[in-house]
Order: sequence, then C-alpha cells, then structure tokens
Amino acid sequence: MKPVKSQHILFATLLLVATAPAAQAKPVINSPSDIKAITALETDLNTQLNMKNLIKYYAPNAIVFDMIAPGVYRGRTQIAQNFQTQLNAIKSMKHTMPEINIASDGTMACAAMQLHFDSIMKNGQTYSISVRQIDAFRKINGKWQIIQEHISVPADPKTGQAVMDAPIQTGAPVNWDNDVLSGPPVSPAQAKAEIRTWMEDGVLTTNSDQLMQAYGPGNDVLVYNGFTPSVLRGKQAIRNDYGPMVDSYANVAAKMPILVADSDGSFGAEINVQNLVLTMKNGTKTDFSLRQSDCLHRINGKWYSFFEMISFPVDMKTGKSVMLNPDAFQ
Repeated sequence: MKPVKSQHILFATLLLVATAPAAQAKPVINSPSDIKAITALETDLNTQLNMKNLIKYYAPNAIVFDMIAPGVYRGRTQIAQNFQTQLNAIKSMKHTMPEINIASDGTMACAAMQLHFDSIMKNGQTYSISVRQIDAFRKINGKWQIIQEHISVPADPKTGQAVMDAPIQTGAPVNWDNDVLSGPPVSPAQAKAEIRTWMEDGVLTTNSDQLMQAYGPGNDVLVYNGFTPSVLRGKQAIRNDYGPMVDSYANVAAKMPILVADSDGSFGAEINVQNLVLTMKNGTKTDFSLRQSDCLHRINGKWYSFFEMISFPVDMKTGKSVMLNPDAFQ
C-alpha cells in the first residue's frame, strides 16, 4: 500500500474545516447597550403624548392588552388609534418609573415595570394612576420593537374594584447570568409550539408543586398578580400566594380565545386570554376570565417563566375589573 502523501492529508483537513458547520455564537445576556436602548425606549414611550412619535416602537404585528376594557389592540393602526384617543384628553403628564427590570439575549428582550403618572386633563381635572407593564421585544432591522405589551392595575379581591393608584412596591433588581438565562436553543417554530403547550398544560394545573415547576429555575422571578397586594418576588412568595388557591381546585376547564407566542428559540414570550370554569374540592363552581403574559427562557429543554402578569381589564364607567362572572368577587 502506498503511503498517503502529506499534501493529501493537508487538503482533506482543510476540506473538513471549510465544510464544518459554524459554531453558534452564545447569546450575550443583558448587554449594556441593549439595556440602555430599552430603558430609553420605555422612558420616551411613557413621556410623550403623540403616538405618531411612538408607534415606531411597536412591531407591525404587535399585540397590546390595555388596562381599559375591552382593550385588545392588534397591529400598529389599532394601537395608535386607541392610545391616541386616550392621550388626546391629557393636557400635561409627568411620570416616574420606580421599577424596571430588563432581560435580553440580544435578539429578544422583556421589560417588567411599575409606573406612576400624574396628569392634568384638558377639562381641568387632575388624575393619578399607578400601573404595571410588561413589554416583550424583538430586535428588527437593528432596532428594538415591542411585539407584546400588557398594561394593568390590580383589583381589590373582595369587591373587584380596580385600584387605580395602588402603592408601588419596589424591591431589589432581578439579576441573572448567562448560565441562568441562556440554554441550548431550538428552532423558533419548535419553540413557539413548546410555549403554547407549556401554557395550555399549565392553565389546567390543580397542584401547587406542579405549578411551581413553571417558574425559575432559580429564584429570580417577578410576578405582577391580578389582586392587591400585587407584586410577588421569588418562588416562595409565588407559592404562598398561588398555592392555596391552586390546591383548592378539583378540576379546571379552560378556553383561550387568544394565545400568542413568540420566540427566538431560547427566549420566549406569550400573551393570552383565559376563560376558566373552576370546580372546587368543596363541590362549588365558579367561572371567570383573566389575562396573562409571561416572559420565558428555555433551560435544558424546559421552559420557565421569569416575568409574569395576571390582570383583569377595567370598565371605566364603573371602575370594576371585568370578569365573565360578576359574582366571582365574593
């Protein structure tokens, strides 16, 4: 057998190198430039009164859940028209942002905020309101744009009355590192399907231990609950608040007329409307609707929520939070 010439070995080696798939770059978690850009975007978004200057921050197919019922806007035209109608009544407005937490992998991002507004209306009245907001972003043509937005105020659990100026409860910033926020990605299509399954299965949970597996995997989790007091920080606070309620369910029947999921394969976001019929272990039944949004990451093949909001839209004529069953608040 003739020896293989060294140049043949060199050629084969170069061929293997040239045809090997390129290693996928690890996403940069919370790059300072992304955090700065999103913070500036949110500041401008909540300061100006002209939507013509602000609609550029929304993706063409963005979906918004507003705090005002019915308050579901799809696409730039509906978003601009509905928000501008509200802004037209305002003469001047000042805002503060006591809390903002941002998570980004460079392709997608989420911001969870608490905001306070003091406004002077054109009719001379003054108006103060504190809101919770979660925005999900995608970087499109090099610029961050909102793909999902959820704005709400909490409800009084006994009366259902919307608490328009609830005290803002701030806490330590949520911090993550690359190992916590980034996991092996999958295709965006697979990720979106997995997130839908995560939501469709999760809404049927009747066990608090199973419920808690949806959050994390660490303790850096922030939830804006639908009721006052409205801020849950860390998994133990979530268990303390949600656990007794979930463990009282014997069965959950759910329909989700809206469920929108988006993902880059590693980060994800979902926003939905749930119509629920709950059968309790004591035999009683109740039905109501709620809105939910989550920002998620995929770690070792499993999706976890790290930002979440539950809300009920507000009937501005009555000040009540809107649910399917008016007797649900008792």
